[in-house]
Amino acid sequence: MPVDAHVHFWNPQTLHYAWLAGTPLDRPYRPVDLAAELGELPDLVMVQADCAPHQARAEVEWMRAAADAYPRIRGMVAYAPLETGPAAAGLIEEYAADPFVVGVRRSIQDQKPGFAVTGHFRYGVRALGAAGLTFDACVRHHQLPELAVLARDCPGTTIVLDHLGKPPVATGEGRDAWRAALAELAALPHVRCKLSGLVTEASYDTWTPDQLYPYLDTALELFGADRCLFGSDWPVVTLASDYRHWYGTVRNVLAPAERHAVLSGNALTVYGLSR
Repeated sequence: MPVDAHVHFWNPQTLHYAWLAGTPLDRPYRPVDLAAELGELPDLVMVQADCAPHQARAEVEWMRAAADAYPRIRGMVAYAPLETGPAAAGLIEEYAADPFVVGVRRSIQDQKPGFAVTGHFRYGVRALGAAGLTFDACVRHHQLPELAVLARDCPGTTIVLDHLGKPPVATGEGRDAWRAALAELAALPHVRCKLSGLVTEASYDTWTPDQLYPYLDTALELFGADRCLFGSDWPVVTLASDYRHWYGTVRNVLAPAERHAVLSGNALTVYGLSR
């Protein structure tokens, strides 16, 4: 089993997730559900799932209780409003003092241009590095150049790019621009890349592993196996695949010598976890 660097859990009956409304994912997805699918829970990092921002602390506590029951939940990448700059400092300090919280994600993918390069946002990302926390960046492929600007200005923070920057798999249009922008990020030694979320950028019903391999190969070529880490993006992955199929797709593209690092070791290192 891998060390899965990107799993979501949620229960809409406990916390509010506006983005789930009207989607097939609008139901509870809990550790017990993933364990039932796989037979056992892999070691994993839980990533915040964009509940209502005022419920960020409640989401951490909900997941902490789950981790008490399922010790293979090794840590959490929590939410913080980094765009508020110094106003987020108190929450970041709380997270830094909490061994369960290993990083912060503030999704950028639905924001207007310039959102991630304001002075306040840069302050927030730099504060994460100073506190010993990582920054998970969820962006779409056209936002990668903006993320590169942010990353160059925050060299003291480990930045983890989620989902390969969401390349245009379904259409293929803009693939060259995606690769060029990804190369800019890969040139920065403090940036890592999650091999995750790719099947839901393809056509849900018609994708094939052969369609995804070139994107995975590109990330591995640019970042190297020592800076890529596996993530299932469960349960979002279930819109187009299942856990084992996606895991097998990633595993198949890796050379045997790369598998330990990408499938387990790098997640432990990036998020400061012991085996």
